[in-house]
Amino acid sequence: MIVLLQSQTPIFKDKTRLSPHYIPPILPHREKQITFLLEAFREVLAKPKSPMRIVQVIGPVGAGKTSSCIRFSEYMEVESQKQNTGLKIVYVNLKLHGSSRVLLYRYLVQQAAPEAYSASLGAEELLLQLINQLQAKKEYAILILDEIDYFLKHTKEPHTVYDLTRLDEFLRPGESSGILGMIFTARSREFYRELDQAELSTLGRIPVEFPVYEAQQIRQILLDRVNEAFQPGAVSTEIVDYIADITVGPMAGGDMRYALDLMLFSGELAVNEGLSKITTEHVRKIVSETLPGATLDDISNLPKQSQLTLFAVVRALKTKKTPYVKLKEVRRNYGVVCEEYHVKTSDDVEESLQDLHDRGIVDIKSLTEIGINGVSAESLGNFLDHLLKKVRQVIDDL
Repeated sequence: MIVLLQSQTPIFKDKTRLSPHYIPPILPHREKQITFLLEAFREVLAKPKSPMRIVQVIGPVGAGKTSSCIRFSEYMEVESQKQNTGLKIVYVNLKLHGSSRVLLYRYLVQQAAPEAYSASLGAEELLLQLINQLQAKKEYAILILDEIDYFLKHTKEPHTVYDLTRLDEFLRPGESSGILGMIFTARSREFYRELDQAELSTLGRIPVEFPVYEAQQIRQILLDRVNEAFQPGAVSTEIVDYIADITVGPMAGGDMRYALDLMLFSGELAVNEGLSKITTEHVRKIVSETLPGATLDDISNLPKQSQLTLFAVVRALKTKKTPYVKLKEVRRNYGVVCEEYHVKTSDDVEESLQDLHDRGIVDIKSLTEIGINGVSAESLGNFLDHLLKKVRQVIDDL
């Protein structure tokens, strides 16, 4: 996970407040969704022998799903302390810890019941050990599986949903598995297509919707972040309005993470020019060099091999100065990148490329045409320079 270094300049007061990993004390316009989650799980916390509670959280990229789930977790932990209930909330970013079903289950056991973990156990055995350990210690858990749609598309293992939502079937009637419930987050309901009828029935059909942020909502969120991140007077309300309008446009589609990136990199550009204020020209320049699908958050959430592979793709494109390069050129640059960062090379470059393609960052037309998704030939140069900077920043912070 990337950690933006705190620094003070004539413009910035605290850059960390623009990081997508920073969760402010109040999440504007998501109070209703958080309250719904709390009410849903307070009931099973009070009656742990109740049937497992399954909730879907559905909303586009940058709609506040992850931040809301984490804030919900904090509230639930406080609630469990009041009730003196041993509750563990396990959050899983499936883009990081869900490359396969067995690896996902290993991660769940390591987080919820590490004493029961063994690398020799199969998938079903891991789940059984998880239940046994929670029962033995009289503890409970709520699982949050973020980006289930990516997991199903990337792993082609749909029965994971069936396994997890049927944990109560491991037990005799009236027993509690210790798993009080789980939350699945997804960008849309399209992942239903990956599931059979039995899995859909266990998943439930009433999701918690996270609508796209509107311009006025983005404006309010940005104003709050500006007050925390920037020196007084460094960012005008006109700049905030401008970024909000860009963010709700067709390119970004209301992605709040993109708005934060625009604010952050516009500020850094102003600092580099020795100025004490952000101008519209700074924002315009950053817009021409960025892409919503490759935000700082997207890159920081990539597996390490995918980060290195993306770095190799960008370097190859910069060297060739063309919109597409061949797989062999990506491989050659990948070797150089691994040597530069003293990392052992992997034979899974194609797998990492596919991962980047599934995330919408890399475009693969063929083994001889690999490029960056959604970038025109005219803006390729500036975009690659900026992307290279972001990827290097993330890798350097590992």
